[in-house]
Formats: sequence, C-alpha cells, structure tokens
Amino acid sequence: MYQNKPVLVQTSNFGGAQGTVFNDCQDATNFPNSDPGLMIDPQHPMKQLKISAGWVVDAITTEYRLTNGSMKTIQRGSPVNPGSSNWNTVNLNDNEIVTQMCGFAGSYPYYKNSLLIQLKLVITDTMTGAVRIAGPFGGQDGTADGVFFSVSNPLALAGFQTNGAETGISGLSIIKSNMAE
Repeated sequence: MYQNKPVLVQTSNFGGAQGTVFNDCQDATNFPNSDPGLMIDPQHPMKQLKISAGWVVDAITTEYRLTNGSMKTIQRGSPVNPGSSNWNTVNLNDNEIVTQMCGFAGSYPYYKNSLLIQLKLVITDTMTGAVRIAGPFGGQDGTADGVFFSVSNPLALAGFQTNGAETGISGLSIIKSNMAE
C-alpha cells in the first residue's frame, strides 16, 4: 500500500542543549494554529540554506517549501558578523533534495561548551541522479573534539540556539521524512 503522508521522525540532539529549543517543522506552519493539512513539502522540503560558520556553525537560514505552494524562511542561531564572508549559500533547484546531512558536534574547548561544529550536505538531483556535496561548513581551526553524525532525508531542523552569542547553534536535531526513501 502506498503511503501519501509522511511519517516524521526526529533524531537525537547532536551537540549541546544550552539556549532555547527550536523546531522548524512546527514554526514553518505555525503549528498548532495552522491549517491541519499544511506542512513542509515532504518531497522537496528545502529550497535554500545559508550557513554562517567559522570555528563552529553559528547560524543556519533555511528556506522551506510548504505544501500550499508558499515558502517560509527561518533563521536559527546568530551569525558572528551578519555582513561577513562567513555566510555560504546553498541553492537547490526544483529537482534537487538534501539526501544527507552530516558533520561533527560535541565538545569545543575554546567555548567550553558542546556545539554544532561542522556541517556538510549531500544533495541529489531526483531527475538525473547527479550528486554534489556542499561544505564542510565550520570546524575551520581543527581544535574541536566532535563526534561524527549522519542523517538521511532531512525534512527540517530542530535543536538549541543561543541568539546573540558567538555559539549560535549549540545542538542540532534533524526531523526526517520517509517520503524520500
């Protein structure tokens, strides 16, 4: 039997848990106050990601496609310098999806916290099968003691953020969908 609604699963948190919790899946649709059928498009959820990173991942701005055809942009974390060259933009065409998010999270001695240290995206063109890699973003000084994580078929981001701090994203949890598998 074909399933036409996604089953959403949220991973454990990679990195720290300081700051405030966030969940893009809920915030993109204004859950629970939205139309019950409105959700992030499970087939092609992300249109663009902007990642601000240096030693660690400071901020991620994600533009999501919603099932009603509209777009929703959400920024998490705090860029160290909003106008700096630390921003990296990853655009996805209409046939591309992020098939894997991986990176390193954990203890970062300089900040004396557990953080999201590095992020890499594997992007697949669903028409041609072509694969490209975006990143790595963050982890530029090489002193972090992080643990590797890898999650397939991300739908949305969740985790912990510390707005206004140099350590913008302390932890990342990924909401994934079975619709791409």
